[in-house]
Amino acid sequence: MPEYDDRGKVALWKTKSDHPKAPKADGTVVAHRDIKEGETVRIALWKSDSTNPKAPIMYGKLSDPMEQEKKAPPQPAGGFDDDDIPF
Repeated sequence: MPEYDDRGKVALWKTKSDHPKAPKADGTVVAHRDIKEGETVRIALWKSDSTNPKAPIMYGKLSDPMEQEKKAPPQPAGGFDDDDIPF
């Protein structure tokens, strides 16, 4: 049976502290690859519907930022190249 792979997974649990400066939730992130300082990593979270009292209140996953598709620069109207411009 294959082992569970938790790389790229996130889990948050509701904190039990009523202290006003305490976080509302804390948890874990298991990196899916080496991460450099200052690098952006996307995170997506979903509310957990589990009835298990030990289950996280939210779970999610990490992913790399989506790269925008690079488009070719627009061609001038009339199909001219820079070489066709008379000045």
